[in-house]
Amino acid sequence: MNKIPTQKMGKSFDYSKELIFDDETQAFARYRIIVQKLLNVNEWDAIADGISAKFAIVNPKNEHENRRVRKNDYIRIDIPGPGTPSAHGYDWVKVTELDQYEHHHKRKTFISLQPSPDPSSLEDHTAHFFKKYASSNLMVRQEENKVIINYAGRNEVKNTDTDHILDNVRNFLVGITAQLGASYPQWKALVDGLAK
Repeated sequence: MNKIPTQKMGKSFDYSKELIFDDETQAFARYRIIVQKLLNVNEWDAIADGISAKFAIVNPKNEHENRRVRKNDYIRIDIPGPGTPSAHGYDWVKVTELDQYEHHHKRKTFISLQPSPDPSSLEDHTAHFFKKYASSNLMVRQEENKVIINYAGRNEVKNTDTDHILDNVRNFLVGITAQLGASYPQWKALVDGLAK
């Protein structure tokens, strides 16, 4: 079971952390803690080491949801610096995959996020500095006495052809810095925070 999208265009980015324990029981206990933190998206900024974007699960009325993340949820992202003017200063992603798998001595939890429109808006343009084909994928696996946390960013292409000139300028600037490695510290900090 590997649902990380194929890299077809733009940039990609991978980062992983492996934890080794004395036995499978310890690994399973840590796996469960890491998965709880992973599914608690509203706390990702507290989990990540250092400066972090703020993530919030919201409903289509743009109201904060205080619960664990689910498939098809929208996540509002407040990154440090200017946001998209047409989306009230935020970037938006949708949870397109959320799967958990267990078989014998192997367990896996996978979440995939893709840029999306602002769900509270009537507009359907992607409210994110990357185009809608981009994805951020997080996977936690337990295999016997190991726990592995993977991040995979795929198909990262700047979103600079919206109907909003100010969004295009902002997305170009943020997108190019992200492609040059500015998003690396964010996802590395989250993976490292999950591993603690």
